[in-house]
Amino acid sequence: MSSDGTIEEIKQRLDIAEVVGDYLQLKKAGTSFKACCPFHQEKTPSFFVNPERQIYHCFGCGEGGDIFEFVQKMEGLEFFDALRLLANKAGVKLESRAGDDQRSEKKRLWEANLLAAKLYHHLLLKDERAATAREYVQRRALKPETVENFLLGYAPDSWEATSKFLSARGFTPEEIFKAGLSIKSERGSGYYDRFRGRLMFPICDVHGQIVGFTARLLPGADGHDPDGPKYVNTPQTLIYDKSRALYGINLAKQDIRRSRVAVVVEGNMDVIASHQAGVKNVVASSGTALTTEQCDILKRFTDRLVLSFDNDEAGESAAKRGIDTATAAGFSLRILRLPEGAGKDPDDCIRQDVKLWQKAIADAAPYMTWFIEQVTNRMDFNDAEAKRRAAEELLAEIVKIPNAVERAHWVSELARLFGTAESLLLERVKELLKQKSKITGGQSAKAAGDQADKLKPTQPIKKDRHVILSEFVLGLAFYWPELAPLVVSALESGELAGDSCLYSLYLEYYNSRREGDDSSSNFRAWLEVRKSNENARLVAILELQAEKEFGELTLEGRKAEVDILIGELKSLHISRQKLELTRDMAAAEKSGDMKKIREIQEKLNEVIG
Repeated sequence: MSSDGTIEEIKQRLDIAEVVGDYLQLKKAGTSFKACCPFHQEKTPSFFVNPERQIYHCFGCGEGGDIFEFVQKMEGLEFFDALRLLANKAGVKLESRAGDDQRSEKKRLWEANLLAAKLYHHLLLKDERAATAREYVQRRALKPETVENFLLGYAPDSWEATSKFLSARGFTPEEIFKAGLSIKSERGSGYYDRFRGRLMFPICDVHGQIVGFTARLLPGADGHDPDGPKYVNTPQTLIYDKSRALYGINLAKQDIRRSRVAVVVEGNMDVIASHQAGVKNVVASSGTALTTEQCDILKRFTDRLVLSFDNDEAGESAAKRGIDTATAAGFSLRILRLPEGAGKDPDDCIRQDVKLWQKAIADAAPYMTWFIEQVTNRMDFNDAEAKRRAAEELLAEIVKIPNAVERAHWVSELARLFGTAESLLLERVKELLKQKSKITGGQSAKAAGDQADKLKPTQPIKKDRHVILSEFVLGLAFYWPELAPLVVSALESGELAGDSCLYSLYLEYYNSRREGDDSSSNFRAWLEVRKSNENARLVAILELQAEKEFGELTLEGRKAEVDILIGELKSLHISRQKLELTRDMAAAEKSGDMKKIREIQEKLNEVIG
């Protein structure tokens, strides 16, 4: 199959709305879907996805394209990586191509991890060596369907069982090592299995591909050092990056989108327990504080986070780092605290009563409330110096808040808590903001230029009125053929803004239909037959815009809009002609060219009518 044929087959098998829906919260809008654009900041949705045309387009920033371009931009992929991802999703087999070595290598590593996960899962369910692991799973009250959904497993207590299993299925020792499943021997040139005698938690990316594992030491397991590490993790590999890993994201993303909030916990068992209890918008940060890369993934599905960290020094430190990262990424952020007596972690709380967990999520407090409590709990209110240090620590957090009204609210809270004049605290906030501005403004010209380049493609676009009117009129004619005679009879190509080539093509199509050529069902199809793909895409966008702007009107209402739009277009066209002729007249008078002056005057008289 040719490359073009493969692309078309993938498009036919996949619904662009379903693919985009894996990233954004889409809402129905006529025959299309809409959402806030992921490529620029906006509050009113201007990002539209149309399944029939298989396109997306943002009418705010102008970003748009097909299913491949969307995945490329969202995932930061080259075209062939996006092609491979979507082909896998669609069940389409790709031909090998030059320069595909790394993509092939990644595929092999994914396959190795998947086979290893299936082996571990089978052993957990069936093998007598996994008796201790099964007892642990039963003690944690995990249901069979939960074990299946998360593909939990058991790595045999063997130096080579996993490697032998994969070797028998065609994987080389080097591939097994690169997948993170084995370790190079220090005593020779061989390898031995990384995971031995442990409960296995496969880690999936957002698309459900297994990229690595977390392996838990089993309490009471024979032959293991009780002082050994509780967890062993896959190292950094070609497909596994701990800073991007969010345990459970593949199973949680739909519920995160529906609930519009993501709950981030510390442990894998917290995620599993929550999902089993029906609260599925929960992921784990893979044993780290929340990272920028993890925030980028979560931002695809929600702009609201609830962080749940252990109530100890390490948990407090992780929470603080996570707060800085999440607020810098623009999330609305709350901190979850378990009710008194509800256990030490979400898993304990859920096993006691899932309603306690649900209430804890609902009652999660703004992160500044948590900061204030953390600071004031260790402060001596009778010590003036302690109060000063506490105020400085909290004001340093308040100045990170981008919204001035929100900053003022927390300054007011501090003034009330410390019994201090609000004006003094506001004055200090101003000083800190100035210092912050100097630091930010001190970046190098190159860094500033790089940042500007990054932002440039996603800035909202501005169009003048003439362009807007032209696009509206064309879109109405393209989308509703019954309006075409009205547009064609009243409009001349020169009255449109910009290049009138598209309208000239439309006139050719329109006249061919009048002469009985019914070979193409619509103008877009007519263009595609003639390999005018860029124009066909532009038509699809104008049709989408017409549906967005005029889809709720009756036929009579649309006809009225056409009359109004064409009337305004003609007026703008006359005004522009007058302006151009007036400029030409001034130039002719300056040069004393009487013949030119008479010609321009005649044209002016024609325009004025």
